[in-house]
Amino acid sequence: MKQLWRHRVILILIVSLFASIPLLYMLSGYRTISKLTHEMYTQDVPMIKQVDQLIEHNRDRANAVRGLLLYEDERYIEQYYFSTSKVHDLRRILNASVRTPGAIKDLLLRNNAWETEIEKVFTVYETDHPKAAKRLAKQTTQTTQTILEDLAQVKDQLYRDLERKLELTNEMTAEYKQMCLSLSILAFILIATAIILFHRSKPVF
Repeated sequence: MKQLWRHRVILILIVSLFASIPLLYMLSGYRTISKLTHEMYTQDVPMIKQVDQLIEHNRDRANAVRGLLLYEDERYIEQYYFSTSKVHDLRRILNASVRTPGAIKDLLLRNNAWETEIEKVFTVYETDHPKAAKRLAKQTTQTTQTILEDLAQVKDQLYRDLERKLELTNEMTAEYKQMCLSLSILAFILIATAIILFHRSKPVF
C-alpha cells in the first residue's frame, strides 16, 4: 500500500511539473509584454502628447506676435504670454524627465533663445516703434519656422518608435501563443506517457 501511495505521489509531482511548463512560460511572456505595454502608455504616449502641445503653443505664440505687429492689437500680447506660460510648464516637465530625448532638450534651449528675441520685439514695440519691431520680428521668422519643423520631425520619430514597439508587442504575443500551444501539447504527451508508465509499473497485490 505504501508503495502504491509513493507511486501516486510521484505521478502527481510529475504531472504537476509537466503541466506547469506552459503556465510558467505564459506567465513569463505576460510579464514581458505587460512591461513593454506599460512603458508605451506611461512614457511614449505622454511624451508624444507633450511634444504635440509644445508645437501647438509655439505656433500660437508665433501667431500672436504676427497678429500684434499686423493689427497692433495688444490683446495678442496676452495670448503670447498665456501660450508662453504653457510652454514653460512643458519645458519644466520635459527637462526634469531623464527619458526626454536629447533632441527635444536641445530644441527647448533654442526655444528659450527665440523667446529672448521675441522679448526684444515686444520691448521695441512698447517704446512706440512698431515699424522697428516688425523689422526685428522678421529676423525671428526663420527661427520660428525651423523650431516648429524640427519639433514636428521629433514627434514623427516618436510616433515611429511607438509603432515599432507596437509591432514588436504583436510579434511577441504571436510567438508566445505559438510556444504556449507547443508546450501544452508537449506537456500533454509527457503527462500521458507518465500515466501509462505508472500504470505499467504499478505493483500487483
